[in-house]
Amino acid sequence: MIKIRHINDHIYEATNGKDIIIIDPKKYTPIDLFITGLANCSAYDVVELSKAKGYNLGNFTLEVEYKRKETYPRIFTEFHFIYSFKSKADNMTARRWVLSSLETYCSTINTIRNTSKIYYTIKHNGELIAFKESILSGQTHNHSEGFEEDDGFGCIA
Repeated sequence: MIKIRHINDHIYEATNGKDIIIIDPKKYTPIDLFITGLANCSAYDVVELSKAKGYNLGNFTLEVEYKRKETYPRIFTEFHFIYSFKSKADNMTARRWVLSSLETYCSTINTIRNTSKIYYTIKHNGELIAFKESILSGQTHNHSEGFEEDDGFGCIA
């Protein structure tokens, strides 16, 4: 459960029962928080998937570009996740980590897949290995198996 408490003016406190953050929507909007949640979910997946396979990532960054409708409600229509990192893995393995997150493991991203186009770019060890490629929106996967069973493309190996 998330609890939001109004402190004063435009300052809010959010708690999840484990920690508290202070939110100033004039500095970091609810849209910013939403996008941050999407990005952090996928970033966490990619880092943890690499660790599970015995790799460490260096210089990991994830940027998210997005588009919204011009009219209200201004729903999201498109997301572009731009990954950049270094590792000793081959490019196909790096790509599988990203796709496993986007297509299978990241609940926040899988929640928006039916309403938004999802694109991704991957720069691995300084080499562009995917540029604005799309995932199949609306096609979520439900696997109870762990990371080890997934081939990286949302299919059981």
